[in-house]
Amino acid sequence: MKFLLTQGFLFLIFPLAFALEAQVWVPTGTESRRASALQFDAGAASFQKDYYGYISPNFTYNHGSNFGYSFSLPINALAVDKDPLQLDSKPGKIREMDYNSKNDYARVLNYISYGTYNQQIPGKVTYSAYTGKMVDGYVGHGTIVNKYQSSSRFDSYNPGVMADLNTDYVGVQYFANSVVNFEVNAARVYIKPLAIGRSLISLFDKSSDLVYLMNLRGNVLDESGRISVEEEAGSEESKNKKAEEAKKKELRPINKDSRMELVDNDPWYNRLTIGYTRAWDRAAPVQMSYNTNGSPVTEKNLDNPKTTQVTRASVEGMDIEYRLLNLPFVELTPYLDFNKIKGLDGAQGTHYGTIFRLGTKDLNVILKPEFRQMTANYAPMYFDSFYEVERFQKFPISAPIRPKYDYLDNQSNSKVTGYYHTIYINFYHLGFEFAVEDYGLKGNKRVFAAAYIPLGSSFLMSFYYTKKGYESQGKAFELDNNTQAAAEISKSFGPIVLRLQNYRKYYLDTSEKSFVSIDEIRFLVSGGISF
Repeated sequence: MKFLLTQGFLFLIFPLAFALEAQVWVPTGTESRRASALQFDAGAASFQKDYYGYISPNFTYNHGSNFGYSFSLPINALAVDKDPLQLDSKPGKIREMDYNSKNDYARVLNYISYGTYNQQIPGKVTYSAYTGKMVDGYVGHGTIVNKYQSSSRFDSYNPGVMADLNTDYVGVQYFANSVVNFEVNAARVYIKPLAIGRSLISLFDKSSDLVYLMNLRGNVLDESGRISVEEEAGSEESKNKKAEEAKKKELRPINKDSRMELVDNDPWYNRLTIGYTRAWDRAAPVQMSYNTNGSPVTEKNLDNPKTTQVTRASVEGMDIEYRLLNLPFVELTPYLDFNKIKGLDGAQGTHYGTIFRLGTKDLNVILKPEFRQMTANYAPMYFDSFYEVERFQKFPISAPIRPKYDYLDNQSNSKVTGYYHTIYINFYHLGFEFAVEDYGLKGNKRVFAAAYIPLGSSFLMSFYYTKKGYESQGKAFELDNNTQAAAEISKSFGPIVLRLQNYRKYYLDTSEKSFVSIDEIRFLVSGGISF
């Protein structure tokens, strides 16, 4: 459920999503790829007290279970223009902010996806690539890049990028906020030193024969389905292993904060991981250009404030984790991340966390308590859900706009302590997530709540709500300029689906001299042909 406070009235919305449509929120680990279909969404939308006709034809196709793509053409056509009237107002005019910059034409891309991000399977090489609408971009433990929203603004659309490669010994993850301009990037490289050491020792162990040495590569690289080197040599051990693997096993769901899919084959030497992350904004705003009245000057055909000074904002960090327990019913993985912001005086932070899962693959609770010690000029999760706005205007939002990097550059390196705790509840196909962040300081709190709740085959729920920069927990669910959210409710009637959507995003309002968080409400009828 999502609580919305608008003009003094409290509304309780039960948000839902239809299975063939793009879900508002899909918890990491839940399949988010659409079914193959040619379909449409059509209806009405309300934005800034004006009314629009909305239509969006879309096409989705899946090539097997690993590769798929989806495209749409969303159009908002003006129907009723209320005071204050728009410039050149006339019925049928396409909403100006939707297609007035080069990034906006990427709205046609929902996603192109191959594989599953962060899927690690002992003995196999896994890899994935994704570009499209992003609601939960992350690398590593999420202490630098976490829950990145690449399309958190109405007036700017960015299809993000996530890709990775995983083996038993080394791996790499990559993130970018936009496939159009690649402004924000992150890369993480990790190694598994115990697995590497064990292989090296075996390599020089004179008691090991050639077959065993060759198997060091065979187990990792032979993911195409052919038999391993040991099996080719006819070892008794490999034959027994082959018989066990012949038993069909149900694939465990992937969750970024749980490695439960590793339970069946997770040797002790595969559990220690050491990683290095580098994330950067290649042109982070430092100083803005303002009009004489104090409003920001906007760049032509870009919908962004004009900058007079930019810098390369760079965050780097080291992380280490070890899975102490990885059993069918219990998982325990402590981790430690140490990060610093380059270029800022002593800006650094240490994250002490634990991932604890209790339950089976169908029903489980995942707890992720994380305690933080840092300097006041350090920002945990520097690239987060709000960064598409915050690179220009820090949170809590106030006029005039002030970039995040400039704000941190003027803070002291005094010590600050706090926490960021997360809980996941997974019940079969239902998913719930809640997170809270607090440092005991004014305007330094954060909340995140989300759910994905299918009820039968025709009635589903989906929403997320997040707020940053509020003063007290009592204001966590008060809607203001520090809030973004999305919700959807739908019900299918045969081939037709009725949908009610509410999106709360940002746009740059020069008259208000800042970014403004506002609601767009849609009532849609959806239909089409699946294949």
